[in-house]
Amino acid sequence: MLNVGFDRSHLRAREDYLKAIYHLAGEGPVQAAELARYLGVSRSSVSQFKVRLAGERLIRRASERTDALRLTKKGLAMAIAIVRRHRLLETFLHRSLGVPLERIHDEAERLEHAVSEDVARRLARFLGNPQTDPHGHRIPDEALHVDASPDLPLIGVERGCRVVLTRMDDRDEAVVKELARCGALPGLRAVVSRAGAGGMTLRSGRREIMLSAAASGALYCTLAPANSEARSR
Repeated sequence: MLNVGFDRSHLRAREDYLKAIYHLAGEGPVQAAELARYLGVSRSSVSQFKVRLAGERLIRRASERTDALRLTKKGLAMAIAIVRRHRLLETFLHRSLGVPLERIHDEAERLEHAVSEDVARRLARFLGNPQTDPHGHRIPDEALHVDASPDLPLIGVERGCRVVLTRMDDRDEAVVKELARCGALPGLRAVVSRAGAGGMTLRSGRREIMLSAAASGALYCTLAPANSEARSR
């Protein structure tokens, strides 16, 4: 039965805005212009919608001297809950249904708005409470705690360093498809054998993995223990 008068478009937009602010700044401030670019909407759309979010006490101005936005405690909890649903859905789609890695982000974007917290809890238990999604992003736990383990962009790592890939930017389908095809996935241990403006080459065992500039820029990593004293550029 439809809930008469319930604005599903507002609900979806509200969740998209909160999630975008969280991805861009976490608990910190984000400029309206940056938010508009991330969401692919106009500055005027952001200006109009932030009034509604502020009225619902989900965001506030970072300070009196700036128009930057910051999530309130309520808005932050809602944003993390959305992120949790999204990453659980990605894991389910890829692991249980075999949906290709490059498609699961967009599929989860469509489904996340329709999943209740109860279903999210059941989905987490069904999947064995995974800690990361297939792209390597940490999945918030049921208490909405996120383990923010530090990593760094692969593109800033020097030639010769040993790395462990941790996560990838999942917003560009073509880039994710390239990374999946060549096996440059979270958990891979490799040595950076070439690093330059045109891309990078990783060596993992006997394999050489050649990455385009876009693919290199989408990857994050940690330095392997042997490089604990190595520095990124």
